[in-house]
Amino acid sequence: MEFQPLHTLPGRREEDGRWFVFRGAGLLVEAENGSYRLPGHPVVSGLAPLRGHVLGLLGDSPCHAVEVGPETQAPPGHEFLGLRSLFGRFDETLLAVAGRAFQIIDWDRTHLFCGRCGTPTELGREERARSCPACGLTVYPRIAPVVMGLVNRGRELLLARGPHFAPGVYSALAGYCEPGESLESALRREIREEVGIEVDDLRYFRSQPWPFPHSLMVAFICRYRSGALVPQPGEIEDARWFSVDALPPLPHPVSIARQLIEAGAESIRRRESHEVH
Repeated sequence: MEFQPLHTLPGRREEDGRWFVFRGAGLLVEAENGSYRLPGHPVVSGLAPLRGHVLGLLGDSPCHAVEVGPETQAPPGHEFLGLRSLFGRFDETLLAVAGRAFQIIDWDRTHLFCGRCGTPTELGREERARSCPACGLTVYPRIAPVVMGLVNRGRELLLARGPHFAPGVYSALAGYCEPGESLESALRREIREEVGIEVDDLRYFRSQPWPFPHSLMVAFICRYRSGALVPQPGEIEDARWFSVDALPPLPHPVSIARQLIEAGAESIRRRESHEVH
């Protein structure tokens, strides 16, 4: 089912839509026998929203983002859950729309006042923006690009773990772009800072919105060039080369990190199979 982003939904009835209701970082879901679904309009209409936004259409269904106050209690049969806990329980398209909803709510909540002069901002009518009526500053939903690199050396992949990772889990290296950097320059810098090696032959893999809280993950496969592994203190708990036949526990399949690592390992296996034949 395809999602079409929209700023307004002229001629649509609200009660026909899908509702993404957030209390902080928790999404309101109806829980029944271990399955989860979004609440219906009758449930949402009984809440006291702080703010709301049109998201667009998922198929033919209007989608709305709503924020409620921290004191709001989940209605009977419902609960507020973090988006990560819904990995594998919502399909990827619905989860992506939920991520969009959270990012828009978070942007709206954190830009109520002008960062230049302090005047209360106003929501735009023609586009998704908040503008200052005093000085004219306009702010749009923020997106922070993050580069991720899977480093290949022969039939080995470089994986690392940070202090906050789940026990035993390793992933590809990643970090935020800095002002004035290209994606490629940022990736080379991040890998150099985090593990002390140099890479080349950067090849784009794919990207993924990541609403924790407003990232865009941009993944590459690259080749080891030189240097010895020296994990960055405080950032990298451990980094090592893994054979594609003996990979450690990996991130959740929903994440681009998992998809990148599996695709990289499979590419090496295919290459070896082709060389043998």
